[in-house]
Amino acid sequence: MYGIFLINEAGETVASMGWENLEGDSALLGGFVSALQMFIMKISGNEINELQFGELKLLIGKAGENYVVTLHATDDAEAGAHNLEVIKFVIDQGDNIDDGVLNLINEMVTGENTSEEEKEKVRSGIRGFTSEASSAAKEWGKKVF
Repeated sequence: MYGIFLINEAGETVASMGWENLEGDSALLGGFVSALQMFIMKISGNEINELQFGELKLLIGKAGENYVVTLHATDDAEAGAHNLEVIKFVIDQGDNIDDGVLNLINEMVTGENTSEEEKEKVRSGIRGFTSEASSAAKEWGKKVF
């Protein structure tokens, strides 16, 4: 998996990892995906879930109000499974997602021989990491404001 992008319905890239694998800005991808989904929904009543550009495949799924876009090689046999697993993690994590969390999710999803016990440790670690960061941000806000 080359990258993961979390994009809200307004087309803003909320978090990303692997954007350096694209020849452009991750914010442009967010606007493109949002506009494409609105257009396809209008003409067909459905959303698009896969795009292919040369050797690159984008898989698009929903996690709550956000789109999860994963980048893969066109011949990646695990692409669909990886995309679904990323979506599950993003749903579990809720709103506490940033670039660092996506990096952890990527490592966990693409890591070979990762047991369910190890996956749960990563999930717990991510929840703890984001909870601590959220608490620290609140404390900082109280002190500053």
